[in-house]
Amino acid sequence: MGTRRKTGGENAVAGAEQRWEERALAGLDAFHAGRADEAYAAWRSAAAIARAFDADDPRRAASRTHLALCYSASGNAAAARRAFRRALRAWEASDAWIARMALPQRARSSGFHLRLQAKHPGGYDAVARVGFARLLDAGRAAALTGAAHLARSPAAALEAAQAKRAAGLSWREADQVTIWRALAALREEAGDGAAALDARQRAEAVERDPVRFGPERLGPLSEGEAPSDLRRLEAAVYLTPVDLRRR
Repeated sequence: MGTRRKTGGENAVAGAEQRWEERALAGLDAFHAGRADEAYAAWRSAAAIARAFDADDPRRAASRTHLALCYSASGNAAAARRAFRRALRAWEASDAWIARMALPQRARSSGFHLRLQAKHPGGYDAVARVGFARLLDAGRAAALTGAAHLARSPAAALEAAQAKRAAGLSWREADQVTIWRALAALREEAGDGAAALDARQRAEAVERDPVRFGPERLGPLSEGEAPSDLRRLEAAVYLTPVDLRRR
């Protein structure tokens, strides 16, 4: 059995964890407010900080996605296409990070669970990693959505993104409204009224009872506190917006 490699925070320079979250959040707030230059400056700073993390850390994939979104929002299609390709490769590389991430401690209060663990050693860990891989895919979906207008089949890219958000977070996850409404418009343009109606109805169903997965899900880190690997993954996903090209 090989030696488990250390994950991002154990290799990071002091304070980089918190600084990355602060700059990523500042960029997210500015991006949502339409302050593109401010968002780009904050996210470029976060990307520089992320160089302290492992090459396959999901926060590096998030930073690449942030910058790609800025290029896309500014109308620089060539730069956006290159940046989204790099972002998607970075999310793919993070699969290896998930395979070695330190799993959170779980309660062992049930005799049934103890017997099950004894009978199937490693079973809980395997299930947990599947769930975390799905959460990673929810972050990957942000890059797929942002790059959809550059794809050969925008509808296929959006369908893949929607499925990943639903599997990794919830079918009620709020950002899927953006995806469903974009799909409805594409289906309408293609003359498929039934598919367009279905997409609109799915968007409305989410809007009636949405579940939000954003920065509000991340509690503050204590001064000097090193986050868990789960926190690192959640920060990458929750601080990356789902956004289509702005016209």
